[in-house]
Amino acid sequence: MDMFGNPVTWLPSTFVALMGLSILIYVVLDGFDLGVGPLIPLASKDEKERLFASIRPFWDANETWLILAIGLLLVAFPAAHGIILTALYLPVFVMLVGLILRGVSFEMRAKAPITQKRMWNGAIFAGSLMASLSQGFMLGMYIMGLTWTLPNIAFATLTAVFLTVGYSFTRAAWLIWKNENQLQHRAICWAKGRIWGLVLGVVSISVATPFVSARIFDK
Repeated sequence: MDMFGNPVTWLPSTFVALMGLSILIYVVLDGFDLGVGPLIPLASKDEKERLFASIRPFWDANETWLILAIGLLLVAFPAAHGIILTALYLPVFVMLVGLILRGVSFEMRAKAPITQKRMWNGAIFAGSLMASLSQGFMLGMYIMGLTWTLPNIAFATLTAVFLTVGYSFTRAAWLIWKNENQLQHRAICWAKGRIWGLVLGVVSISVATPFVSARIFDK
């Protein structure tokens, strides 16, 4: 009874759980949006239109989960908010630029003439790649204790690459579910290639983590 009656005991854990849930939902939902970027160069002209059409109703709303997680961090743990965002200032900046570039390009592409669609496709590709790579880099640096050393940066780069692969896999899986005929078959091929990349990423990061973190190595 005392545990539930004292907010000092249960409130921090509740906020941590809510933050974790928000980040998980963001990775699942906005992950398949960001996964469009790596697939753009592989798709034909007609397939590109269907790629963008499949995320048009969702992409803007999915980003609110990231805002919720950051808001919870600021409200519940302001000191940690300052430390984390200060240590990760550069990748956070790159992520925000990527998200803005993707959002603006997505809206402009819908209204642009056919001759300019290729340019906006490239901008969406660049924005999605910037956002996903920076998120993976931040995850790696967080695991390594936010310390900017060469081994930690190399590890964070590894997580950045494989998180991007994971995002593109979720996008391919979404396309398999939401499409049929030729695009569905293409999405199956994309997913087959990326699931092996995802497995390689999990194995590589699991093997590398103890060697770059003494704390994890001791455990």
